[in-house]
Amino acid sequence: MREQEVPTLRQFKVPVVLVVGASEELLGLVSDVAITAQVLVSECSPEAATDTAASMRPLVLVMPEEIYGQDSQNFDALARDVRAKILRVRSPLPLPAELEPELMRLMQQAEAQRPSWTGDLG
Repeated sequence: MREQEVPTLRQFKVPVVLVVGASEELLGLVSDVAITAQVLVSECSPEAATDTAASMRPLVLVMPEEIYGQDSQNFDALARDVRAKILRVRSPLPLPAELEPELMRLMQQAEAQRPSWTGDLG
C-alpha cells in the first residue's frame, strides 16, 4: 500500500495594521479603511505595543499624534525593528478618503523594505 502524498502547505502572511492607544473613533476609522486595503486591524495599548508588534509584525503602526509624542524615540525604534511604518493621526480625525491613500502608501513602503515572506527577517 502506497502512502498518500500530502501537499506542501505554503505559509501565507496576512498584512496587519496595528492601532496603538487609539480612541474608538480612530479604531473605527482604520477598520473602515482596512476593508478596502484588505488588511487585518489589531489594537493594543501603548504599553503593549512592543510585544504586540514583535508577535504580529504589522506593516503600519497607526497611533494618535499625542501617543506618538509621548515616546517617539521608542516608537521609531520599534518600527525599525519590525520593519514597519508609522502613521500618526492628528485631531480632528481625517476622512476615510484622506486616510486610505496614506495608509496604502505606507503599507507599500513597509512591504518593499522587507524580505520575501519566508519567515526570515534577516
